[in-house]
Amino acid sequence: MTERADVVVVGGGIIGCGVAAELASRGVSVVLVERSQIGAGASGRNHGLIFRPEEPELADLARVSLGMYAALVDESSIDLSLDRTSPGLVIVAREVADWPAAEREAAAEARAGAAVHRLDEAALREAEPALAPGHPGGFLIDDGFRVDPAALTLAYAERARAAGVQVWTNTEVKQILLGAGAVRGVATDAGVLTAPTVVNAAGPWAAKLVRTAGADCPAVPIGGVRGWLLLTEARPGLMRHLVVSAGWHLAPGAPRPGKVSVGSLADEATTCATGTRGRQLGSLVQQNRDGRILLGGSREHALSEEPLGADVGAATGGGDGGAGVIGEIARRAAALVPALGDLGVTGAWSGVRPTSPDSFPIIGWVPGVHGLFVAGGHGGAGVVLGGGSARLAAQLLVGETPFTDPAPFDPARFVTGPGLSSD
Repeated sequence: MTERADVVVVGGGIIGCGVAAELASRGVSVVLVERSQIGAGASGRNHGLIFRPEEPELADLARVSLGMYAALVDESSIDLSLDRTSPGLVIVAREVADWPAAEREAAAEARAGAAVHRLDEAALREAEPALAPGHPGGFLIDDGFRVDPAALTLAYAERARAAGVQVWTNTEVKQILLGAGAVRGVATDAGVLTAPTVVNAAGPWAAKLVRTAGADCPAVPIGGVRGWLLLTEARPGLMRHLVVSAGWHLAPGAPRPGKVSVGSLADEATTCATGTRGRQLGSLVQQNRDGRILLGGSREHALSEEPLGADVGAATGGGDGGAGVIGEIARRAAALVPALGDLGVTGAWSGVRPTSPDSFPIIGWVPGVHGLFVAGGHGGAGVVLGGGSARLAAQLLVGETPFTDPAPFDPARFVTGPGLSSD
């Protein structure tokens, strides 16, 4: 079977579905190809939290995204569980040594335009009575919106279908087809799709997809950072705000894909018994509308879709020489909010966040290959920036004037010669 479209979008996450919907609304013929199900990756497996970004270059993308989601709520039959007003964020200094991290995060929020209130120990307990006693204080910040990320992604897919996009699920793109330095289409499980433009929105698998085009195609330096989440049974009214331990909300030095070598993997093996392995852990307690509580979080390099050498069972203790990432998330959360210790666990899962070397999205034409466009690398900000990123991508693809400066997101920033750097 051979079919034709103006554009093939590869990836059924929030970015791919959003780009497809935006292009179709402009009269472009689009086929979206997803190797699994819509939102099966990180787009449906994250907290679904929307915060003001710390970096000013991302402010327009975030602002436009939130406005687009509000409009989508009004038009979609799918319940997105989007907050109309922010429940607020409490940053907790667990001990005196946490104050510098808490102050840095509060200052960044203030620079981004959020109202910030410093809390002493008594004010902290008044703001969030479920917290354990003894914390020296923190900050109450007017920021943070919750949305169901899987529902949001599905709503974009439905918008795309309504605009005429063909959505192929359970179909893997095996190869990007090139000829004379230009895109000719893709080869998939279901046959060949011919198209002069391919949008690579394959998330953490974007680099692997580009490699199918052959050695002459520049690399796309998008790697994966895994995050684990834990879901409890419902206990309505336990939490008044989103609650996070200091040093996690805007953590400096968060893991980036960078270059993972044989030597670095060997070094990680020697530290496996300590449970470090390049992993960052913090506490994020999020009570959702249905009363269930989502607990996070973690960040660690990911080389595969599933945790290396293990499933959830190993992640909870048997496979990494320690209590395991899920156990540590639970321990930290219960120390922060003791009442969580009595709640049953209804699920645990991880998602691999597609992350660029500088933690900015990569949105634009791939240098040296006519017709190949990339949209990805958002890290943990896929929901925060997804709608705006999709609109920016569509504007660049059809030649419209972009609503924000695309230069910070240009793939060309990684060009160091004939290929792209991944350091």
